[in-house]
Amino acid sequence: MTGPDCLLPDAAFPLNTADPGVFQAWIGATDDGAIAVGADGRVVLHNPAASRVTGLSAEQALHQPWQDVMGLERQLAREAWRVRTTQMPARIVAEIICAQGNRRATEIQVSPWRDTQGAIGILIVIRDLATLCRQRTVATGRAGYGNLVGAHPAMQAVYELIDAVAASDAPVIVEGETGSGKALIAQLLHARSKRATRPLIVFDCEESSRTEAQLFGRRGTRQHQGTPGRFEAADGGTLVLAEVGRLPLASQAHLLEPLQSGTLIRAGESRARSIDVRLVVTTRISLETAAREGRFRDDLLVRLRVVRIAIPPLRERLSDLPLLVDHFLALTGSRAVVTPAALTMLGEYQWPGNVAELEQVIRHAVALHPEGTLGPDQFPAEVRRSDRRAPIVVGEPGGAERRALLLQALAGEGGNRSAAARSLGIGRATFYRWWKEAGLGLFPGRGHR
Repeated sequence: MTGPDCLLPDAAFPLNTADPGVFQAWIGATDDGAIAVGADGRVVLHNPAASRVTGLSAEQALHQPWQDVMGLERQLAREAWRVRTTQMPARIVAEIICAQGNRRATEIQVSPWRDTQGAIGILIVIRDLATLCRQRTVATGRAGYGNLVGAHPAMQAVYELIDAVAASDAPVIVEGETGSGKALIAQLLHARSKRATRPLIVFDCEESSRTEAQLFGRRGTRQHQGTPGRFEAADGGTLVLAEVGRLPLASQAHLLEPLQSGTLIRAGESRARSIDVRLVVTTRISLETAAREGRFRDDLLVRLRVVRIAIPPLRERLSDLPLLVDHFLALTGSRAVVTPAALTMLGEYQWPGNVAELEQVIRHAVALHPEGTLGPDQFPAEVRRSDRRAPIVVGEPGGAERRALLLQALAGEGGNRSAAARSLGIGRATFYRWWKEAGLGLFPGRGHR
């Protein structure tokens, strides 16, 4: 009935809750936090892994109300307890408040559970979201996800977080500098969710002068019908609040009601309207800093801060540059080629506008030289004259980027392997070893060894 082996696809042992000995052995041995809750809502089992998440020992947690042990937000706690009645396992992404007051993003899987007397409670399995994403990243490496491009470990973590939370209705904060790709992440969260066929509405908090009416709608008059706001337009789907840190404090207060109760009141009305909206907010500023400075409400930050996805700036993942350059060249439809010298130059630029700026720089160069070879002189002056950083090739790049670097370097040097190695800042022996490990086979042409 409980189907715990479906609940825990990664479990090494299929559970049989009818056998107390087997169940107790699994509870003690699993690396996942596990909490069994009786029909009276009190904890009857709490394993050591759960203690690392909740901050409570088994002795402290046993016989306590499970909501107190978990520190879940009230609405999510109701959703988890409802599994007892529906008999359908549920997966929830939620923020747990530990005994020490720390907050931790977790993935919680809940299934109905029958104790030895036949009473039905719930079995809760808790996984730390950051740890889970790191584990999944080791198993799978991707050079991109949707319209996001990058093989850097920081990007792998972003992809895994998107996978982990897309199906949830939990609010998400997407942090990143201007041009880093926050909007693409918001789009992916919607496209990978159960709301994908419903509206995706984006509201720019920086460019709106009548924020409350635009977000929450306006009461009608005898002459005019009422005007629905963005929340109502997004009903059943996803609402993205771009640069939420710029939202006026008065409008921030009105956001609490939709987050807490799933209702809103249009400006000038007193009637509450039900809405079903998943909220994703993006920001280029620290909301914690804004809250300390009185520019962002603490209570709103608590409601929003269930899941945070931070996309790194381009300067911190320069090893992705060859992949991004190839991607943007392909988007232009041009047959232009970027030389290794130009690629090195691009890797020495600060990229204050991040990936969006790189795309514009590539488009600019291709527009002027659509079919040619793009060397340093074919790029804008501000890129050529930038403050220099360390070269792009640092350490040993991974498979996808190494393959791209080798092929571009060899093509840029007319098949001359020695010159290609020098352009990459490595010796010939390293060049040959990389080539072999990349599985590229025989060298093309007959260039100098």
